[in-house]
Amino acid sequence: DLKLQFLYLIVYTPTRPVMASVTRSRSHSRLEDDASSIVGFSKPGTRQTWVGRLGNFSVQYNLGVASIAVKFMQSYHDEVTKDTSKQEYPETEWAKYTVLGMVFFGAVVGMLVMGNLGDIIGRRKAMLVTLGLVVVGALGCGVLPWGNNDAIYGVIVACRFLVGIGVGGIYPLSAARSSEDDSNDDIGVDAAQARRETACKVGWAFFWQTPGMVAPYVVALILLGIHEAAGGFSVSTQWRLLYAIGAIPAAGVAWLNYTSPESKAFLQAQKDRTENNAERFSPWKWAANHPAWDKLRFGLFGCGASWFLYDVAFYGTAIFSPSIIESIFGSHSTLVQISYQTLIVNAVAVPACIVGNLVMKHKGPYFLQLFGFLFMTFTFTLMAIVYHAAPTNDDGSKGWSTTLFVLFILVNFSLQCGPSISTFVLPAMVFPTEVKTSFHGVAAACAKLGAVAGTFMFKPIEDATSIEMVMVVQAIVSFVGVVVTFLCIPRTDEVIGAGENAPLIDNNKTIAVVTESRLPRQATNEATAP
Repeated sequence: DLKLQFLYLIVYTPTRPVMASVTRSRSHSRLEDDASSIVGFSKPGTRQTWVGRLGNFSVQYNLGVASIAVKFMQSYHDEVTKDTSKQEYPETEWAKYTVLGMVFFGAVVGMLVMGNLGDIIGRRKAMLVTLGLVVVGALGCGVLPWGNNDAIYGVIVACRFLVGIGVGGIYPLSAARSSEDDSNDDIGVDAAQARRETACKVGWAFFWQTPGMVAPYVVALILLGIHEAAGGFSVSTQWRLLYAIGAIPAAGVAWLNYTSPESKAFLQAQKDRTENNAERFSPWKWAANHPAWDKLRFGLFGCGASWFLYDVAFYGTAIFSPSIIESIFGSHSTLVQISYQTLIVNAVAVPACIVGNLVMKHKGPYFLQLFGFLFMTFTFTLMAIVYHAAPTNDDGSKGWSTTLFVLFILVNFSLQCGPSISTFVLPAMVFPTEVKTSFHGVAAACAKLGAVAGTFMFKPIEDATSIEMVMVVQAIVSFVGVVVTFLCIPRTDEVIGAGENAPLIDNNKTIAVVTESRLPRQATNEATAP
């Protein structure tokens, strides 16, 4: 009896707090997951996870920085003016239509080329190439432009095209890195929950675009503060630093990517290609020979078309936020006022993206996209009606400025809480490993064609009509997004063609693939749970 009691004290007693801790952690797992998800850390991430997150931060900083940098170039004593004789660097006529839009042409090239490269040489190597282009292009914008205005804007446009290629490549590669995260610990959960967990990982990688969107205006305010305190910070130095700082996050991501391993999913797919003597692997030939090719094409059309429509609405509004705010508050705003106002509008993306990710966690990306487009349709329509009804003041600004500003914040909230997330997540979820970055790249390229359309159609429509007509067009585009999502997007985020007789090798453990080795472990966990 003494021996049994002694054995009991040694074996059982030390395990009681551990067993109690396990019980508590299971009972509170949902609450803890939701709370930690709010800051984007649902599970301990690897370097691979952070490559996707910080890569997206770099994307949005470098895409959006030109909007405020151009305002600096067109300023006079820290005040934005339309009088070109007073502007520090007045835009030439051709530059008005290319400086902001050229980055998106480059992004289309980067998404197609780097997406295809990611399926051939691997996500890690392709990411290093694309990040290198971002670093060179961002530094080039800050260092190389000199001479007359035509020369300065010409160099900026060329470097912005290079930046576009780089940030375009980050889109499909960061999504694939996040969806193939090797830190998954979802053993013991059903396939549907596993898919939602993966969708959340990709969604939280995208979340980091929202701080990236805010960052250029924070940097602008810091530069203006330094200028006011030091009294000798030239406009030339300010806009050059705004552009060049974009190289810093890209270089940091490049280092993280260099020191992180390739994903197990891609390595397994590469191994299988080698075993099948596929020396020259082509993602498109692989897809064309797949029995589910028709489904893959239709899925690609749905993802690309809905993303195209979203980016028409988003970039047609977001990249001209300073101009829209100027129309609300008047043309005599200072750089500080424009930076603060745009910062407030863009900062709403943070809570909006959090709300969207939490909705997606419980409802899935299809639901988020469908109702997100509906919400956008409503907010654009409301903004157009109120803007049209508001009186115009003698200085050219609109009356009801506070109401219009709040409505514009609501418009930006709707832009950030729905399709902004789902359009990025769905291609990473529904396409197989062998073609994931290629297909994601094509869908993202369609999106950036939409961004080009939104960027270039905004100015002519505004000049020919008014801001409210731009909002009406955006409402129509958003409603078409509702129709496309309903008709063309799969209701589930399972891998297209999974289970059909083809070498569909997808070892991303959380995408619609429940291997035989997992089922017994799931059953065992359930049977032995206290």
